[in-house]
Amino acid sequence: MLTLMKSLLLGVFCLSVVTLCLFNLELHRKVLPRNQISFDTYQSQSIAEYLLRRFQNLEYGEPPAPVSDEDKLRRELWLKTEEQFQNKTKSCHLPKIVGIGTEKCGTFALFDFLRPHPMIRMGRELPPELKDDPFVGDLEIEAHYFDQSSTSYDLKQYCARLPLAEEGAFVAEKTPAYFSFPPLFVPMSIKKVLPHTKLLLVLCDPVKRALSDFQHEWDLLRVHNESGELTRYHNFTSYLDVYLPRMTQEVGEWIEERATLMSYRVIKEHNKHFLNHILTVGLYALHLKRWFPYYDQSNLMIIDGGKLLSDPGPIIEEIQDFYDLPKLLLKEDYVRDPDTNYFCFKDWKTGELRRLPKSKQRTRNGNAKLTDEETVRLKSFYKTHNEALFKMLNRTFNWV
Repeated sequence: MLTLMKSLLLGVFCLSVVTLCLFNLELHRKVLPRNQISFDTYQSQSIAEYLLRRFQNLEYGEPPAPVSDEDKLRRELWLKTEEQFQNKTKSCHLPKIVGIGTEKCGTFALFDFLRPHPMIRMGRELPPELKDDPFVGDLEIEAHYFDQSSTSYDLKQYCARLPLAEEGAFVAEKTPAYFSFPPLFVPMSIKKVLPHTKLLLVLCDPVKRALSDFQHEWDLLRVHNESGELTRYHNFTSYLDVYLPRMTQEVGEWIEERATLMSYRVIKEHNKHFLNHILTVGLYALHLKRWFPYYDQSNLMIIDGGKLLSDPGPIIEEIQDFYDLPKLLLKEDYVRDPDTNYFCFKDWKTGELRRLPKSKQRTRNGNAKLTDEETVRLKSFYKTHNEALFKMLNRTFNWV
C-alpha cells in the first residue's frame, strides 16, 4: 500500500512539472512574437534543456552561436594575463615598443589599435592646460625624448614622459619625428639607450602624405591662433610653387653614391627651413640610410600605411608576433565605424567600438584633395626615391 502511494505521488509530481513547463512555454509563445522565441527550435529541445535556458535568464530568441575553441582560449589567456598584473606595483620601465614614424601615415591609429592589449601600457598624464588641446592624443603617447639636441641622456626625464607600468608589461611610445627630423644621431641614440627595443615604422604614399602634412600644419596654426611662414601660402599649390623647386635643386633625383651625403643634407635643410619637412619627410630611402647601420628587419618592422588604413587586423596580429606578445588582438576585432568609415577596435567582450578621436580624421576625410597638377609634380619629385626604397626593402608599395 505504501509503495502504491509513493508511486502515485511521484506520478502526480512528474505530471505537475510537465504541465508547468508546457504552460510556461505556451505562455511565452503567446506573449512574445514567434520569431523572438523561435518556438520551432525550442520544441525540439528537451525539457531539461529548456529549463536550463529558462533559469539562466537567457533571452528568448535564436540560440546563441556556439563559442569557438579559439574564443575560449583567448578569454582564458586574456584573464590570466590581466591577473598576472593585479596588485603589482607600478614604476618606471623603459619602452619595449617604439614607433619612430612616419608623420601623417597613421601612427596614432596604429598605437590606438594596440592599446587594448592587456600587456601593453601607453599614455602619460598631461598637465591640465593641455587636456583640451585637440592634438592631445598625440602628445599623450609621444615622448619626444630622442629628438632633442643633447646627447646627455637623463633617463629620469625620459621616465617622466612615459606611463608607469608593472614589471613584465610592455611600455610603448611613438614619436614620428624620430624617423625624419633632426638631429642626425637619433638612430644611434635610440640604439644606445634602448639596445634591445624593437621599432615600428609606418610608410605611406609620400604624395598624399605631403598634402596631409600641409593640412596638419595649417590646422595647428588655426587652433592655436598663431601666425607663421605657412600663412603666406593659402593653398597647397602656392606652397609647392615655392618649396618644390627649392627641394628639387637641393636634393634632386636618387643617386646611390651620394645617398648618405644627401640624407645629411635633408636634415640640414630641415634646420634651415622648417616647412621643408612637408616634402622631405617623404624621402624615405634617404632617411633609412641613417637607420640601417643600427637596425634591420629583425628589430625594425616596416608597415605599409595603405594596408593599415584599409585592413589593419592582419598587421596587428603580425606586430604581436614581432614582439613575442600573446596573440590576444585578432584581425576580426577591427571593423569599420559605420559613422566615419574608418577602422576601429571592436571590444570582443562588450561589442563596443573604440573610435579614433575626431582630431585624427581631419586630413584623411576627403575634404582636402590633390589637384591633377599637384599629383603629377609630386610623383615626379618622389619617383626615383620610391624606386630606390623598393629596391632597398626588396618589396613594393602600390603608390605608383
